[in-house]
Amino acid sequence: MDILLLHSDATVEAPPPVITAGYRAAPGPLTATDLGTCFLDVARARSSHPAVMTKAGAFSYSWVARAADCVRLYLCSRPGYVAGARVALQLSNSPEYVAAFYGTLLADCVVVPLPVSLEEHRGRQIIHLSQPDVLISNPADFNLSQEHSTPSTLHLLEQSAQQTLLSSPQRQNQDLAMLLFTSGSTGTPKGVMLSHRNLLANADSILRELPVRADDRALVVLPFCHAFGNSILQTHILRGATLLLDQNLTFPSSIVEALRALEATSFSAVPEVYGMLLKYGRLGERPLPALRYMTVAGGKLRHDLAAEIARRIEPATFHVMYGQSEATARLASLPSQQLHVRSGSIGRPIWGVELAVMDESNRELPANTVGMLCARGENVMLGYWQDPAATTDALSSDGWLRTGDLAHRDKDGFFFLHGRANLLVKVQGHRVHPAEIEGLVEAGFPNASAVAIPTARGDDIRFILFLASRDHLPIDVAKIRATCQKELPPYKQPLHYEVIEQFPLTSGHKIDRAALALLVPGIPDMRRAQPDDILTQSP
Repeated sequence: MDILLLHSDATVEAPPPVITAGYRAAPGPLTATDLGTCFLDVARARSSHPAVMTKAGAFSYSWVARAADCVRLYLCSRPGYVAGARVALQLSNSPEYVAAFYGTLLADCVVVPLPVSLEEHRGRQIIHLSQPDVLISNPADFNLSQEHSTPSTLHLLEQSAQQTLLSSPQRQNQDLAMLLFTSGSTGTPKGVMLSHRNLLANADSILRELPVRADDRALVVLPFCHAFGNSILQTHILRGATLLLDQNLTFPSSIVEALRALEATSFSAVPEVYGMLLKYGRLGERPLPALRYMTVAGGKLRHDLAAEIARRIEPATFHVMYGQSEATARLASLPSQQLHVRSGSIGRPIWGVELAVMDESNRELPANTVGMLCARGENVMLGYWQDPAATTDALSSDGWLRTGDLAHRDKDGFFFLHGRANLLVKVQGHRVHPAEIEGLVEAGFPNASAVAIPTARGDDIRFILFLASRDHLPIDVAKIRATCQKELPPYKQPLHYEVIEQFPLTSGHKIDRAALALLVPGIPDMRRAQPDDILTQSP
């Protein structure tokens, strides 16, 4: 595997290239068969408009297109180049990431995104599974030690404008575009295969659902290497809008200040980020006149928190959405006007997507019956990389994806989640979901997360309940324990209560249950329930 380190100079912009005759003057419908061509259409139409803004300056669509073509030229000129080769990207959110992403697609190659904070052993697992020909990074982000590899360096935009955009991609709609690795139930990375059609279909669906405009300025905190962050990248770039990037947004208060100072029109995050914004960010204390909407996805945000965020950002709107990596990004959306009507709902399927609640035989269940939430549409993945067994388990012969989430549908077609099926555990012969405990506790005061562990004897599963304070207020553990003892049968009651300052998060800003299980070393055999303890079927 070759290693390529990118360098760029934000202060030097060559004159914009001449827009080729025949290209539309403004971004229109996503009609191209591949994502790279769609990007070029927008880049030519929005040549001088800023695609990315950082503290270093503004990077126009012209800059990104020419930088992407530098990456394409490098990849295509390598000895032994073949279309469909895999290219790993280990870059933080930056103009270089955007250029490397589209440059890889323009070279008819496949993007394999890697988190910058990736643990070395997990990185080696992904590299071993995907076998990329090239790893693209930069000196600040590169952290995978590679024996016998001497990095090459590419200074973006060193070529003249006449050298760029010499050819069009040859990839087809159904060809693999991105290999997105997620954690499987056993902790082994699983490669989600997403085609050009998957990515374009989901971007088109989201653009029909959300009020994304060409003059939008989206403040981005979610990493582009994850499904949710990647969908933000695609929707805004393909609309010709501007991405606002700031690597210093590590504190909730700094996010709120950036929304105001940068005049951001939109913001998207996972529930954990919104929880921190309410706890520490002082959201709503100062007006945000440019803000038009916010969205949440990547997990279930409690209804009271969603309602509070919606209240604080008025007149901007708040959109609750749902999705997963295997469906490219998002599957359902709850319109802002339904937030107070459909408490706890993820909404209805977005345009181009079908949702249904099914039993173990893939038969649709009636309204108000809990089962497996299934999805179908052009956004559903091709399958798992080199894992036909897992692909068969996840995808039915008629295209339905078993999402792994338990849900029910009401009589009006709105869907409600009941937690991940693979978090269901058998406790003393009963099937129990951590959400049952968390929901009881969170109806009161603290944030809560229940983690299933084997007991010291190893012959049973019990729960540890982790509690994190809101607004630095004290937590009455005795009162919470008394509530659990009163409201829950003995087998559901937590074995131990642990107060922590805040929940550990994954690189995608979700609660890291594996890390939680390591926070109490004094408890014997503290670890997550193993796959044999997990029930994957619907109750």
